[in-house]
Amino acid sequence: MEPELAPAEIATQLLSSLVAAWAAHDMAAFAELFHDDAAFVNVIGTYAHGRAEIQELHAAIHAGIYRNSAITMQLEDARAAADGVIVAHVASELSGDERAPDQVRGSILTLVIERRGADWKISAAQNTNIVPSGSYLSSAPR
Repeated sequence: MEPELAPAEIATQLLSSLVAAWAAHDMAAFAELFHDDAAFVNVIGTYAHGRAEIQELHAAIHAGIYRNSAITMQLEDARAAADGVIVAHVASELSGDERAPDQVRGSILTLVIERRGADWKISAAQNTNIVPSGSYLSSAPR
């Protein structure tokens, strides 16, 4: 029997697979890292429920504006929230968006990673664009 991996190791393995699927623009492989009933909210608030919708959402952007994109992901933290549940925060950088080919966009991705049987997969994901420092605070109503 293999020893139990630490939350950070489990999250890092999933991130490596997400990045590899993105680099190959293989959204079937990308979606396979999510449980069948997972939810994904992207940076503009689009909600996809279930593996099929997550694949469809990402396949559409990879056929269009992200067809030449690249992504990097760095685990910021991961902790066991309960037995068989990990909450992780990930810093991400996306380049190659055809709308802004010379820009790199940063985001913070929150993942809920759940073990079902022997499989650790993503149950929920929320991706949020990083706003340049001070830009929100200077424009927020007081």
